[in-house]
Amino acid sequence: MFTGEIANSSHMGLSAREMEIIGLVADGLTNQEIAEKLTISKRTVDNHVSNMFTKTGSKNRVALLNWAMDHGKICRDGFNCCSLPDDETDS
Repeated sequence: MFTGEIANSSHMGLSAREMEIIGLVADGLTNQEIAEKLTISKRTVDNHVSNMFTKTGSKNRVALLNWAMDHGKICRDGFNCCSLPDDETDS
């Protein structure tokens, strides 16, 4: 059920802005703090996060970060840091 959604969504890829936001979520920033840091509206951040939930099949920020770690999109303290090809190069 959930595994297939994750596997299929990994081919959709995340935009550079979405990847930037995932990094800031991983740093513990709220959507409001991310908006201020990137000088965009909180609503825009909300939309990016919602789109990432859809693309990854995640239901919350913890699941999103787990997805990102599992797919080599983020790395924390040298844990789970492997070099995976970018989604754009997968065919």
